[in-house]
Amino acid sequence: MNRIIVSLGLMVALSGPALTCIAHLEGQPALRLDGRLHLGPRVPSFDESKGRIVLLFFWAHWCADCKADSATVAAIVEKYRSQGLTIIAPTRRYGFIGGGRPAAPDRELRHLVDVRDADYAFLRDQPIPISDANYERYGVDAIPTYVLIDKQGVIRLFHPGRMAQDELAAAIRPLL
Repeated sequence: MNRIIVSLGLMVALSGPALTCIAHLEGQPALRLDGRLHLGPRVPSFDESKGRIVLLFFWAHWCADCKADSATVAAIVEKYRSQGLTIIAPTRRYGFIGGGRPAAPDRELRHLVDVRDADYAFLRDQPIPISDANYERYGVDAIPTYVLIDKQGVIRLFHPGRMAQDELAAAIRPLL
């Protein structure tokens, strides 16, 4: 019984700031991404992306749920790309690689490339900014997290956790 109470208390404590962040981000202008370190093409500014719908897909190299959602995200990007959808896939370094082995930043960066190529092939030609600052700016504390930005650069969806393909498509369609 104590374990349930502690778990419930921890869940409430952890969800408080995230729920506040969600309420504050939706309807607000997109926040600048730190793209100094990145895989793939240069990370465009949101001014450069105006007129396009931008899907931010926050992921991690170790995240099983992110990998499970990769087919969904790939299908959505393919389906709506010609209608103005673009994707940017922020991630960060965690200080370890496969199996939880500690890794220096350059080794973890090589691991990120390997994971991207093996599990997220659709991201090979997409910008992947690598920065803790992006997670902090957007208040991302669960991955995957989806952030959908409309053609005017306004955040229309902030969704921590997995999303079904029809659910993500339903959020995108009104923005086309």
